[in-house]
Amino acid sequence: MSTQTFQPQTNLLDTEQLCYEFQGTNILGASLVHHYIYAANPEHAEAILTRAKIEVDVITPRRERFRRRRRTLSREDLGTFAIQLGERTKASDPIPKAILDIARSTTNRLLREALLDVHASIKKESVNLDQAFHTRADVFPEAFRHIIRVGTTKGDPSDMLARYGERQLLTAENMAKVKGALIYPSVVLSLATALTILLCFFVIPSMAQMYDALLDPTSGASLPWLTRALLAFSNFLVSLYGVMTVALLIAGIVLLIRWLRTDNGKDWFQRKSLNWPLIGKLIREFNAAHVIDLMSILAPVLTPTEFLREASAAALNVVYRESLDAIRESFRSGALDLTTAMTPYARLFGDEFAAAVSTGERTGRLAAQLGNYARLVDRRVQESTARLSKTVEPLTLIIAGVVIGLIVVAAYWPLFSLVGDLANKK
Repeated sequence: MSTQTFQPQTNLLDTEQLCYEFQGTNILGASLVHHYIYAANPEHAEAILTRAKIEVDVITPRRERFRRRRRTLSREDLGTFAIQLGERTKASDPIPKAILDIARSTTNRLLREALLDVHASIKKESVNLDQAFHTRADVFPEAFRHIIRVGTTKGDPSDMLARYGERQLLTAENMAKVKGALIYPSVVLSLATALTILLCFFVIPSMAQMYDALLDPTSGASLPWLTRALLAFSNFLVSLYGVMTVALLIAGIVLLIRWLRTDNGKDWFQRKSLNWPLIGKLIREFNAAHVIDLMSILAPVLTPTEFLREASAAALNVVYRESLDAIRESFRSGALDLTTAMTPYARLFGDEFAAAVSTGERTGRLAAQLGNYARLVDRRVQESTARLSKTVEPLTLIIAGVVIGLIVVAAYWPLFSLVGDLANKK
């Protein structure tokens, strides 16, 4: 292929970057096969590879996989972007320039498009940074925009952005651990349910015919009660009413999932999940760590009334949002100290939270105390997640084993009884 020098223009860098697979040889003579690169077009890709001292043989567009295009940034992507923006700001890069540089270098299509829109808003409309990010409110959450607004208002936002990014990464890690602890039992119980349905549809009816052939009508013998119950359940399941019941159950689950994605469904789920057995306390600790750490980030530059309002806007759970609003209103209108306003909410924030706030108020180091307590709660979240995994996995196996074991016993119990009767007769 041609090795012409190619200098990408600014408008080319601002276009969507596509993925190209290439084959070639690097500077040490090693063969590169099935490697890929992001570029605006094949010529751009070839130019980058040539400058990287790679002799290119073939460049082809990478085939798109069947995957849905994401409409929101993951917490990992948002946290990484916030840390990168904070580091560039700390290195004295103007924020608009840092935004443009990150947009041109990232391979995340959604982040790239959003950052280019934000940069265009800054240049064309001369709006504030938080207002520019608000133009892509579908990508950048309200909490991030508040961090940008507060940080730029107070001067240098680099530290606040870095801490916010670290919090997003830690929150994503904790959420992944909680979901991972629940995936295993979900898979096991789903497989057990599917196996039970298959047995009842295809295996049990055949065994019922065998029981009828083996039983002696003149002896008055009957099947064990457990086997009769299993046959009755199987007969119902394969009947029209059973099929309709399964279909209605599946439809109900689909409708429930859709409803949980609505505002009312999310509100109900967030309220109820705080009181669930096994994971209710873990969810409370997770939400507490998130909002307390955000308060510790904002406390050095905002008054308690202001950082409570910002933390409320960034809360992940509606109960915490309402509680922080109530604390802020009590503190503002009741002439209370912050400790007194927060004391009634120990169930949400932990028994030691009021003591940490009191120490911070007395010593003038409220932000440090809030940060230390947030790290303490984060450790508790990790410990609770580990305990949840150790508790749920064996419990799931016990439940699945009991259900399948009862089916096996109910199916083979009559066979053993009939074989024993035949042996006694002989």
